[in-house]
Amino acid sequence: MKHVYLIGALIWSLTLLAANAQTTYFQQDFSAGGTPATYVSASPDITQVNGLAGLSATITNNAVQFSRPTDSGTGYISRSTDFAGPPTSLHVQFSFEVTSSDVSVTGTSAVIFYVGSGFNSGPQNPPNADVYARIGLALSPAGSGQFQVRTIPSGGGGSTSSSFSGRQTITFAMNNSGFDNFNYVSPTGSLEPLPNDTYDVWVGTSKIFNDQPVLTPGQSISNFKFRLADGVGVMQIGNLLMRDISGSLPVSLLSFTAKPEGDRVQLAWSTTSERDADRFVIERSADLSEFSRVGEVAAKGTTDVRQFYGLTDMQPLRGINYYRLKQIDYDGTAHMFKPVFAIIETDQSVISVYPNPVDTERIHVRLWNVDEASVRLLNQAGQPINSKLERRSGEADLLLDHPLPTGLYWLEVQTNGQKQTTKLLVR
Repeated sequence: MKHVYLIGALIWSLTLLAANAQTTYFQQDFSAGGTPATYVSASPDITQVNGLAGLSATITNNAVQFSRPTDSGTGYISRSTDFAGPPTSLHVQFSFEVTSSDVSVTGTSAVIFYVGSGFNSGPQNPPNADVYARIGLALSPAGSGQFQVRTIPSGGGGSTSSSFSGRQTITFAMNNSGFDNFNYVSPTGSLEPLPNDTYDVWVGTSKIFNDQPVLTPGQSISNFKFRLADGVGVMQIGNLLMRDISGSLPVSLLSFTAKPEGDRVQLAWSTTSERDADRFVIERSADLSEFSRVGEVAAKGTTDVRQFYGLTDMQPLRGINYYRLKQIDYDGTAHMFKPVFAIIETDQSVISVYPNPVDTERIHVRLWNVDEASVRLLNQAGQPINSKLERRSGEADLLLDHPLPTGLYWLEVQTNGQKQTTKLLVR
């Protein structure tokens, strides 16, 4: 059976990247476990908060879990130490899940998330004058374990989204730059315009609120707070990431591609310049919501010479795979690029060479679902070069009798009466 592979690749120019750079102000996925006190400090770094307590808070499933068995009590996560900067735009992402709830006691906003300045580190509700923007997360009356997202304008009221269930990624983007011609990269990878003193909200890859006016225009963005004080249920907040939308990237990414090959995916990217870049991390997701680590590759540090990188995902998911590239600086600052995707089926025949340019003494060949293949290496004159093929499941190594001089060569593979020729480079 013949299958068609869909390959997702995004290529950006230096100008586009500079317009969508990201400086991380806060990041914590709670994967280290421990207790809430593990993540609290009076002088926090970008992974710590000033206050985290209340409602029997625990670290559960890589998240902070708050339990509110009756309609009383307050829980909170508070960062009162100012971000460096402060930011003139903010792109916030966090996971949220209601594991159980009482549909008869939902309240209007079980959780309110605030961004602004002058916040305290305790459970108190910040005054409106100190809040730049806020959104609410309400327990849904539609069923236990469901929630809705709310806008909370001055004077109350606002709009309420449809209901969601399970662990969802909330994206909250806001523009405090003073400029209307402002764009950010959405969870779908598209560029979204965002006028000054407005915000957008996404749940997963669905935009639920667009260009909403902020609560206090001109207020600085230096602190944040999650405050839980309504409804009856168990809620989990995790995987927090807060970054600027503007600035300059320390790495200028030229391309990032994902190419399926049999039961694997070859990932490749290139840069035109790097500044204090320590490493690249590849992460994979089935739905652009939860990402898991695939592997990492060391960066070149500081260079203005074009660099090429590659990594193989040895265990991709059947069907669609989204891949996210994250670049880490020497100081630990993280910068993420738009995801690419590949759709994979496992019964397609694959013949490929990786890496290319190739080694002078050993050429790795991918032979997936290829039986009785004849492989030989030819020079530019079409003459065969002495070599030995060592096969194993799904792949092979072509071992050369003598190191190859620099130049172009041809790898010829014959199978089932068909011939495929691949150009190879030795440099």
